[in-house]
Amino acid sequence: MKLKIQTPLPEGLKAVKREPVQAVKRFDELNEPEYIVLGVPYGGHLDGKDADGQFFSVKTDTWLNDEKEIPVTYYHGFGPDDKNEWQDVPAVIGIAKFDHEDDRGVWFKVRLDDSEPLTGRITGVKAEIVKASSGAIGHLARFGDDGEILIWPLGELALFDTNEWRKPANELAVFTAKAEITEADAEAVTQAEAVDEAEPIDLLIPTETNIMEETEKRDNPSVDIDALLSRFASLEAKLDKIADAPAINAPAIIKAENLGDPDPNKAFIHYLRSGERVKGLKANVAPMGESTAAQGGYAVPDDFLGTIVEKRNELSIPRMAGATIIQTNRDVLNIPVEGTSQTYFTRGTEISAVDEDEPGLGQVAVTVYPFTKLVKVSEDLLEDNAANLNAFLANSFGRWWAMTENRCTLIGDGSGDPQGIFVGGTAGLTFDDTNGIAAAEIPELFYKLGQGYRNNASWVLSDTTLAYLRGLSSSSVFTFGPIEIDSGKMMGKPYFTSAYAANYSTTAYKSLCIGDWSMYAMVERKGLTIRRLSELYAGTRQVGILATARFGGAVMQAEAFQYGTQA
Repeated sequence: MKLKIQTPLPEGLKAVKREPVQAVKRFDELNEPEYIVLGVPYGGHLDGKDADGQFFSVKTDTWLNDEKEIPVTYYHGFGPDDKNEWQDVPAVIGIAKFDHEDDRGVWFKVRLDDSEPLTGRITGVKAEIVKASSGAIGHLARFGDDGEILIWPLGELALFDTNEWRKPANELAVFTAKAEITEADAEAVTQAEAVDEAEPIDLLIPTETNIMEETEKRDNPSVDIDALLSRFASLEAKLDKIADAPAINAPAIIKAENLGDPDPNKAFIHYLRSGERVKGLKANVAPMGESTAAQGGYAVPDDFLGTIVEKRNELSIPRMAGATIIQTNRDVLNIPVEGTSQTYFTRGTEISAVDEDEPGLGQVAVTVYPFTKLVKVSEDLLEDNAANLNAFLANSFGRWWAMTENRCTLIGDGSGDPQGIFVGGTAGLTFDDTNGIAAAEIPELFYKLGQGYRNNASWVLSDTTLAYLRGLSSSSVFTFGPIEIDSGKMMGKPYFTSAYAANYSTTAYKSLCIGDWSMYAMVERKGLTIRRLSELYAGTRQVGILATARFGGAVMQAEAFQYGTQA
């Protein structure tokens, strides 16, 4: 729930007094030119979100239809010329109507009111510094947990000229003139606007009508020939400037190099090197931008992320052992579990009372924790095309993500970290020795595990402990020796080794565990994301690559894991 509180203006901020807003005109009552505005852009310029951590998507309901008209205001906030001024009364400078929707967002056609003084702040500047911001009926707006704007009853569209202290929430907004021209002429018209926006060029297109009109003017001695020649000279001078004029709202084109075919691996490497989320082009291929993934908007390509996940799965003990993986959008997930179980059925007689025996339910609360990994790479390495940087980063992130999961799920304390099985499990056996394990104690610990959990059971121990156990021999009835440990199993059950499992050689250490990993819950809040930190380490000529993930874990049944402790 969001609450708005009316407060006095901050100290030093003064309200700009304006005349009351006049009756809003209709769209058809306003004169052309007509503008086209991307007022509801999908996604955002900050990892897919805007400066408020929110984003529009194709699922956003804006309550729009083709006939609905909404007022266009000049920035609902700061004054136009002084950051210490506040617009007390909003300025309505035009009207907007829904135009169309595409993969970039919702577009509006806009006509501006020339009678409003602040309109000149929009029409008198270059289009690239004009941004838009949509306003909704606040109490009706609804948002998802991840910041997605689900319902946005559009009430107004604000336009403003940006500067160092007046910035849009979403940099993806677009404002440009709408012209009925062909695609081939678009670039020339855009350049012409850049040369002289205040004075449009009147191009004389030869038609039968205007040829006759010009002929009549030449035959009419009252026509000022010198003025006509001067007009043509002025037109020629303006056209000469077009070739050198900078384009307005030109499509983004790669500046560093041509990457060839649309290979997401190469796109990602280029993103790491340059920070640009656009792909290079083949000859005669339309420019690519980041509006859609298919056009080059790759931040983390699927196969790069897939390689990381593959490496993680290869080394992650809980995933290899069959832990229960749960996806959530919450920070704490409550999992219902069996508390007290029923017992066997009792035999009765025809008139005896039935045996009443209800099972009890419990609950395990799994907290999701954030995890990060930062890799700093030298600029020299990033500039070296021969280096297999993609595989290096994938291997590094995947390996240490798996090691993090192993540490947490084995020895995590359950308060500042996910809970580990050596913490949430059951102390099944205390070994007789402080720095050794007897051969007969291995099957003793194994059978501490309930019969219902043994089918999917597996061992966890350190390499040092495994090497020690392989050297054991005994003449007891529970013979335990090298023959009982094959290449991947111990007493018929698979084992996994980890440096995070304690060694057998120290008193009070928990050195060996047998358990059913399906009774362990790994809860994932968010998948892996990767960001490029361009400026943070610029002083040492390095670039930071930051990976983040969020997950938690807990033992759902303590009896499903039995561990042995050194005396």
